[in-house]
Amino acid sequence: MLLSFEGIDGSGKSTQARKLYEHIKGLGYPVSLYRDPGSTELAERIRELVLNFEMDPTTELLLFETARSSLVWERIFPDLKEGKIVILDRFIDSTTAYQGYGREINLGTVSVLNHIAIRGRKPDLTFLLNIPLELALQRIGQKKTRFENKEYLKRVRDAYLLIAHQERERFVLLDGTKEEEELFVEVLRFLRERFGLDL
Repeated sequence: MLLSFEGIDGSGKSTQARKLYEHIKGLGYPVSLYRDPGSTELAERIRELVLNFEMDPTTELLLFETARSSLVWERIFPDLKEGKIVILDRFIDSTTAYQGYGREINLGTVSVLNHIAIRGRKPDLTFLLNIPLELALQRIGQKKTRFENKEYLKRVRDAYLLIAHQERERFVLLDGTKEEEELFVEVLRFLRERFGLDL
């Protein structure tokens, strides 16, 4: 089973992904947690490049997809083959939202490259944590990167909502302004209802 958590920075997605990982692990299920980009030696090095170097949108996109391809081939596919539950902190929808809509790269190009990098394997379920833009910027505070200016993040947030509407069977939209524990209860409830997991 492949699960992903999405949302703009400050939405709380990483916290919920980590909580779910710890919870499932505590119950004795085989489970992995990965961040995208990252989680392989190659992908982590690419992550550093993307975050620390100014580059044109196309180069940025290609680097993200290269990192994702490494993650899929080296970690995700082997884990799924072993029957593990794989949890992802960001995946293809981040690229569609940030590079496609945010950086205004042709959406067809983004879709094709996403498909190549994941070998056609989309998440079984994606949790989208949605919060107001002002709250996200407040939470990010001084930790802003070049991806977090207000106009850019507004395009990304709007894009996420559009993507979730287009793929309603895969997405679960969560109110990221709720308390951490309240949100986590909702995550577990959706997983029980959708997959019958004893969580």
